Amino acid sequence: MRFVKLHSLGNDFVLVFADELGENDPSALALDVCRRHYSIGADGLLVLGSVGNQITLRMFNPDGTEDFCGNGLRCAAWLAHEQGWF
Repeated sequence: MRFVKLHSLGNDFVLVFADELGENDPSALALDVCRRHYSIGADGLLVLGSVGNQITLRMFNPDGTEDFCGNGLRCAAWLAHEQGWF
């Protein structure tokens, strides 16, 4: 699975693309990839996707809970723009 490590204003994130997530549970994936010193390490997992002409974003904390984060949104918007999604 491809991932991108991004940071914004003191927060860092692992971003994966929703269409590559497959059978993986994003909550469980957040527990695995966000662990500092044992994995990639991050403040959260971002799952970026698109449905039709809409961009979707889900954010998961390192403990696996789903949440919202402005800095995560900034990172995801930048990457979506770089991908040519808008």
